[in-house]
Amino acid sequence: MAEASVRDTKTKREVMARFDKEALEFDSERTASGYRLRHRLVKSLITGEHKPGAAALDIGCGTGEYTLSLAEAGFEVVGGDISRGMLAVAKSKIKKHRYAERIQLIRLESTKLPFKKELFDTVTCIALLDWVPDSHRLLVEASRVLKHQAKLVLCVDALWSPYRIYRETQGVIGGEKRNSRSFNSRELKLALTGCGFVLEKFLGDVLLAQVVLRSLFDPRRTVWTDKVLRATQPLDRRLTNLPLLKSLSAHYIMEAKKK
Repeated sequence: MAEASVRDTKTKREVMARFDKEALEFDSERTASGYRLRHRLVKSLITGEHKPGAAALDIGCGTGEYTLSLAEAGFEVVGGDISRGMLAVAKSKIKKHRYAERIQLIRLESTKLPFKKELFDTVTCIALLDWVPDSHRLLVEASRVLKHQAKLVLCVDALWSPYRIYRETQGVIGGEKRNSRSFNSRELKLALTGCGFVLEKFLGDVLLAQVVLRSLFDPRRTVWTDKVLRATQPLDRRLTNLPLLKSLSAHYIMEAKKK
């Protein structure tokens, strides 16, 4: 147990150092066509869900992309991340935004949330679960701080995403250490159920376009990739709903309700 704890602490430090270093690049990448599509799908799950005074928590808020969307949807939002570099970029963006007064940014550890139980009406956790050594503890904490029947919106890389596999292969060739993990759909469903959630929606985002275009997640190629996405999305929406093909999406996007 002690050995696992030491290993997890080391992994957290390595992940934090990576995102501190890559915060500006990370923020720029989120303007790429593939990431903007993911954002639209996640945003569709949170828009219209708030009530007056509703509170949301964005765990692993990164540079504030989804934190801002929650504020725009009407929530009072806490965005939290362990990376100081990510938070610095988020703060520089949010202070200029018209809904800045709705947002509080704090440094936090996702497996030890500094909040009382049943505080939030919505929790988002986008592209974080696969980077956290103790993913079960993260889900337990998310459940603890959510109100009864409140919603968790979760997103991770899909298991057989061609883009994920290409990116990780390039990392191995370049000698980069891999600190993230991959989940299959069954693992995710069992993990959510085991932490007190009922899975209500399970979406894939993009399939055909990432096979055709390696530049789908390149912010320098948005004009061409936007055109390809518009052409392929009608079919992709059908394909990514098929269980056998969902794992070939770029991302899994889930909506779960606390029991």
